[in-house]
Amino acid sequence: MEEPQSLLNWAMSALGTTYIVLLPLSALLSFVFVLILVYRGRGPLAAASILLFVHAPLMIGIYAAVQGLLNSYSVIAMSGATPKPADVAVGFSTALFAPVVAMLLMVPSYIAAPIGTFIRSITGGNLAHPSASDV
Repeated sequence: MEEPQSLLNWAMSALGTTYIVLLPLSALLSFVFVLILVYRGRGPLAAASILLFVHAPLMIGIYAAVQGLLNSYSVIAMSGATPKPADVAVGFSTALFAPVVAMLLMVPSYIAAPIGTFIRSITGGNLAHPSASDV
């Protein structure tokens, strides 16, 4: 019998190197863009842009889910007999785990967007350019 795998090792193997890099990178860029848009954004398109950037990690997570399902289905399709469950489970673990990680990585952007827009509405949108009366 095989020795049990640690949760961290399983998570790393479920995501693969591609999504280990892409998911945190997209979450970091999403957070930075949301902060920039909250601080510098002008007009009605600023809110739409915030909504676009907040969901970037989830889009990559959904793409990983589709890729994991396709990998599992290709294992089923290419096997002459009934495939081993362990072979199919690799793709399903990616399909189930990547969107969960993506949703967890979206939390900082989801927190920054409403708090930043609330503060901006209180200050009258003068976060980036204070008027002479504010100084």
